[in-house]
Amino acid sequence: MLQQVDSNLHKKLLTREELDAYDPESESWQKQFARRYTHHSELTGVLNNLENVNETVYNKFAIAISPTMVKLMDRDDPNCPIRLQYLPSHHEESKPGFATSLDQLGEEGDTIAGTSVVHRYPRRVLFLVSNTCSTLCRFCTRKRMVSQPAGTVAKDQIEASIDYIAGNQDIEDVLLSGGDPLTFTDERLDHILGELRRRAPHVRFLRIGSRMVVQMPTRVTPELCAMLEKHRVQMINIHIDHPKEITPLLRERVKLIQKAGIMMGLQTVCLKGVNDSVEVMRELFMQSIEMGVRPYYVYSTDMVEGAHHFIVPHRRMLELYEGLRGWISGPAVPTFIVDGMGGLGKLPIIPSYVREEARPDGSGTTVKCRNYKGMTVEMPGLGQDFSLPTQSN
Repeated sequence: MLQQVDSNLHKKLLTREELDAYDPESESWQKQFARRYTHHSELTGVLNNLENVNETVYNKFAIAISPTMVKLMDRDDPNCPIRLQYLPSHHEESKPGFATSLDQLGEEGDTIAGTSVVHRYPRRVLFLVSNTCSTLCRFCTRKRMVSQPAGTVAKDQIEASIDYIAGNQDIEDVLLSGGDPLTFTDERLDHILGELRRRAPHVRFLRIGSRMVVQMPTRVTPELCAMLEKHRVQMINIHIDHPKEITPLLRERVKLIQKAGIMMGLQTVCLKGVNDSVEVMRELFMQSIEMGVRPYYVYSTDMVEGAHHFIVPHRRMLELYEGLRGWISGPAVPTFIVDGMGGLGKLPIIPSYVREEARPDGSGTTVKCRNYKGMTVEMPGLGQDFSLPTQSN
């Protein structure tokens, strides 16, 4: 996994002056990893108006924030959208009457015994390779394993997972996730991808989900991209929740991935106070597609413990969708989804633009259509069956 780094040589940046002077490109990503903040008290010399959270919050979910992300945080505003995503809060304490789980998506029930493969859909699988992330999101959907010692994915589990994929000819699509696969060294990732390609040639689509590309863009190097290209990784999905996260450094490193011939998609979580605004989402998705990253999914916040204060109501998500479709470029409009609890899977949240209705006179049905401006038109032909009669021999 991560290479060992002497933490004494790469101390945390505890003053604003040190942080402002710090250039992430001046050292390797492993060294920057060693500088992560792991307690809110370490940020008192860097950020003002910090909440002094109870230590019980750490019993449920750790904190880890890269210097790159802290540099993006507003120095004074406690409601900064980057702060809200990463700094612990008293809101994470249990809310009475709010049903939560550490496995609200029921992934463990679909995990193949002895492996870390979640096989929910017939021809695609989720391959969890790591329980480590470079920066921990407070709304993390996999708190049951991420940053938890019990969630570590052992080498024998990874090998058993590759065995399972290799032995199941129906699997066409493999998504490596975690945690974050890019917290592995190039050598470790090279082994996993190489074995998948060697032993499972029936896999047609190999992709990686990573937020580290955004949280620590220096992880993307020419060497990493060459290795991903060698193993024909066809897609990398990155996770961005606010336009502030799209920096010149991120744009530069995204180009390296694209030059390796790898498609890029964007995944976003709809978060109250962070991006539940039409204006913010329009800007986020237009900036994303401007740098060649196609918006893919907007997830509702999962009902995981400690994340209830981020949940955006269903009706508001519909309003956000309506504020995008027709108002920004078509390819920039993602699919809004809710991940059903208990293993139901991904379900689209889509307003009704086209509906079929019975005619008032009982003479059949008609179809009424509505556009993004609210203009409507009746298209009766869509309510009829124009099948041609079959010819007899």
